[in-house]
Amino acid sequence: MRTILVLNDGSRGAENAEEFAFTIAQKVKADLLILNIVKVKKLKTRRKLVKASTHAGINMSSNEMSEATSVGSNDGFKPVSWDVDASDYSEKDISELVIRKGIWLMIKGIETHVTHQLLCHVDIQTVLNHVACPLLLIPDSYKKRSFENVAYAVDMRYCRRTVVKFLTEFARDYGANLILEHLSAHGLPPLDDKYAMSLFANEIANHVQYSKIYFNNIKQRNVNVAIGVIINNLQADLLALVNHRFHFEEIFGRAIKTCMPEGIPVPVMIFPL
Repeated sequence: MRTILVLNDGSRGAENAEEFAFTIAQKVKADLLILNIVKVKKLKTRRKLVKASTHAGINMSSNEMSEATSVGSNDGFKPVSWDVDASDYSEKDISELVIRKGIWLMIKGIETHVTHQLLCHVDIQTVLNHVACPLLLIPDSYKKRSFENVAYAVDMRYCRRTVVKFLTEFARDYGANLILEHLSAHGLPPLDDKYAMSLFANEIANHVQYSKIYFNNIKQRNVNVAIGVIINNLQADLLALVNHRFHFEEIFGRAIKTCMPEGIPVPVMIFPL
C-alpha cells in the first residue's frame, strides 16, 4: 500500500495541501500520514472522519500514532489517515521516518507570496536531500484538484527512467498526458530535433507502456521563459524537476524557500537526486 506523508506547519497553505493530498490519495489508492510539525490543539477539517482500525502496512509505533481514521465518501477508495504530533521532530527525525515507513510521496503547502511568517523550524530542503521519495509542493492558492498535463522539465541527455516510471504511474492514475520537455542545461549545446526525438524514442518511449507520453524539444535558452511557455502555452498543471539538477537550481536556487518561485502557479514535484 502506498503512503503519502503530508507536512502540516499550521499555515493556510498546509490546509490546502492536506485537502489536495486527500484527493490524490483517493486517486492513487494511498493512505495518509499527517505529520504535524507545529503544536496544534486539534486538526480542523471539513471532512467527516470515520474511526477505523490501524492499517497493518504502516506499523506506526504507539508513541508515533495518534488516531487512525478512514476518510472518504460513500463511493470509491477510502484512505486511512494518521495524525502524528511531530512538533519536536528535527529534519533528521522526519527523514528517518520517511525511510522507515517507505513513504511513497511527501506533500507540503508553499506560499505564493512572501509573508515572512515562519511557523515551523523544519527545512524541507534538508529532508528532501536525505530521502528517496519525491516532494510535491502545492501553492497555497491552488484550487484545482486534478491533473491533465504532467510536464517533466529535463535535459534528455540526463533523463532518468526512474523518474519517468514514477510520473507515468502517476499520470496513468489521472488519465493525464505526460510530456517530457527537453530544456538544454546551462552551458550545454541545444539538441537538434532529430537527435532529441531519437533519445526520447530509444531511451524512454520504448521502455514505457503508456499511450499518453509525449515529447517537446524546447529551444528557448532562458529557463524562466521556457517554464512560462510550458505552464501557460502548453497548459501543464504539474511541473516535475530533479533536486539540485540543472533546471531546479535555475528556478529555485540552491534550496527550496518558503515561497514558490515567481511565475510558477502550479504544483511542483521534486525528485531526489
